Amino acid sequence: MINVYVDPSSYLFLSNNLFSTHPIYNQDDRLLTYRFLKEYCLQNGIRLNTIDLRRNSNKEDIYVSFDHKNFFKRARWHLKNRNYPILKLKRFKKRILFQFEPPMVMPEVYENIDRMTKKYDKLFFTYRVNHPKCIHFLYPKIYNSVLTNYWRNPHRKFLVMINVNKKPRFVRLVKIYTNKTIGQLLTERIKIIEFFSRFNEIDLYGLDWDKTPPFPYWFYKRAIQKVYKGPVESKFKKLSEYTFAIAFENSIFPGFIGEALFDCFYTGTVPIYLGAPDIEKFVPKNCFIDMRDFKSYKDLREFLKSLPKEKIQEYRENARRFLESEKFKPFTKEYFAKLFIKSIIA
Repeated sequence: MINVYVDPSSYLFLSNNLFSTHPIYNQDDRLLTYRFLKEYCLQNGIRLNTIDLRRNSNKEDIYVSFDHKNFFKRARWHLKNRNYPILKLKRFKKRILFQFEPPMVMPEVYENIDRMTKKYDKLFFTYRVNHPKCIHFLYPKIYNSVLTNYWRNPHRKFLVMINVNKKPRFVRLVKIYTNKTIGQLLTERIKIIEFFSRFNEIDLYGLDWDKTPPFPYWFYKRAIQKVYKGPVESKFKKLSEYTFAIAFENSIFPGFIGEALFDCFYTGTVPIYLGAPDIEKFVPKNCFIDMRDFKSYKDLREFLKSLPKEKIQEYRENARRFLESEKFKPFTKEYFAKLFIKSIIA
């Protein structure tokens, strides 16, 4: 039996909470991918646990990090949870990185690719990196079909956006605004909220939107508060109450396609998408409304208002068929589990 230890994306997922079914960790069953992964690994002779459960050092052990942690993050995590170990990666047989977060969230990883390739034996990124040792993979999605009860909901309002208003720290914010290659979309999210708030035609949900927006959008706070409805218990349930949803990524980066687009597909909500410039290589364009097709939010609004019910239903059906197609398979948890196993044993 091969022992593999995962360094999770949050210290909250230590003690094998990464595989939990408890709603405090597993809202909308977001951890289904990792529970499936643990079971799939066990079937293939691999024992998978979080890094804090490594009691005895063995030179045959394999280390897998879900998102890179620099020294300062490791130290901070250790202060928050004393069970988080101070690691010496050289003591593992193999070191593997699966980088889920994009440059918008962790620009320090993107800026130090050469250093990353020296730390890890294998590196996988959800965004395309121009380096021969970096392998692109698609962010795995939890479901392979629509959520029927939500998808069929006929009672829908106009437009919604559900996002966490996660304000970057000052140093990171400076990096994001000054590095044009990152292509941040935080400002576009704020701008589209402000525009549709003029007509009271958008409902905003998620954590921390009651806080002041980052500079230079401080004066948008009143417009945001006008349409802000608070957090949600279930993103899927709330999405199913709307015809359209703003599904902007947090950055424009080749190959990075997060959860927002697919959450809409699951619930029969038509997404307005902005993000990966190569999105059509992975998702058919007839499944979503491409923000790049409009010169302004005014043009987008006029388009949305003019759409007949038949066209809206066509978007929904196209997305449903895509989830059931061969083209969707690289997004599945099954595909990710096979990639994970291959990285361990190859």
